[in-house]
Amino acid sequence: MARPKFTDPTDLAIVEIHRRFVDVMENVRMETIKPEMKKRYLEVMTKLTDKLAMPSKPLSEIVGEVMMEAGPLLFQAMQR
Repeated sequence: MARPKFTDPTDLAIVEIHRRFVDVMENVRMETIKPEMKKRYLEVMTKLTDKLAMPSKPLSEIVGEVMMEAGPLLFQAMQR
């Protein structure tokens, strides 16, 4: 039997919340999101994922960059 990849409780909680997030997006939210919002969401998530894929980049830097890029989109979404 293979050993689990993560044993730290916080790591396991992060993995579980990621699984839950994907499940909710695929099975609850996806059908309710308007096409123009889907495009914005995809843009933000793509940028975030691309940045997260750079292991040498600090998470604090990634969060700052994504907030600057996604901020205007988030404010637009809140006003609708």
